[in-house]
Amino acid sequence: MKTNRLTPLALIATLCAAGCASNSELQKVQADARDAQRLSEQAMAKAREADARSLSTEEALNRSYRHTLRK
Repeated sequence: MKTNRLTPLALIATLCAAGCASNSELQKVQADARDAQRLSEQAMAKAREADARSLSTEEALNRSYRHTLRK
């Protein structure tokens, strides 16, 4: 009975080709992850800025409301 087997040289070539493709894919995923991290940090900075503005506006409205109640 004849079996289909890869020769050791063909097996090594196949593994090397798969490894090279895998490395380039890994590099792309890592670059995408860095981009996502950068975007996440930018979004968090904007969210903190919006939160600070919101708190500032809330304080101003509260002062105005308290001032109106005193009249």
